Amino acid sequence: MGAILTIPPAAFVLGPLIDVDVRGQSDVPNEWYEVASISEVPVEEPAVFRVGFPVEQIYGQKESQEVSDQEFVVESAIWVSWKTEILEDGTYGQSYRPSFLDDYDGGTLTQEQIEAVQENLNVLSSSCAHLGCPVRWITKEGEGEFLCPCHGGIYNINGEYVGGPPPRGMYSYTYEVRDDGTIYAKHEFDIEPGLNTQEPYVI
Repeated sequence: MGAILTIPPAAFVLGPLIDVDVRGQSDVPNEWYEVASISEVPVEEPAVFRVGFPVEQIYGQKESQEVSDQEFVVESAIWVSWKTEILEDGTYGQSYRPSFLDDYDGGTLTQEQIEAVQENLNVLSSSCAHLGCPVRWITKEGEGEFLCPCHGGIYNINGEYVGGPPPRGMYSYTYEVRDDGTIYAKHEFDIEPGLNTQEPYVI
């Protein structure tokens, strides 16, 4: 009898987790949002861009929620940089920024150029993989790293784990580059669905 009475409240409490991790639902529409132009991404360090993701609450029954004619938007920080060679001692080698960008004037990209750009971009969430604090880019002695100010998580320019409590590297957005050189991102990340995986705590 006790087990039977426990099922409804357990289902209510775990509902949001099941919706997001198992059923793949999200508060953010599955659409592309503009991040920046590739011409705005620096050569040797990341740049941060603010993207507004509209939010629709999915944790309750839609028919029981108050309907508003306002759009709710959460601004998110997205770090973008060029993938960089990481040497054995942890220092940075060459940047993989495509050489054709030295003369890029903002014109239309060929399919080959689009593929070269997409293969060599880092498009990262600012949410630390530990407990979600927004990371900062810190430069020291000519090189830099992402540092979480809350608990000391450290990542390199590619978002890879370097030290501290985070269980993994930084979260990478799903992104694409279009023929006008603009980077677009979806609010989804490089994670595998399931109850045993961790998603960013903030967007």
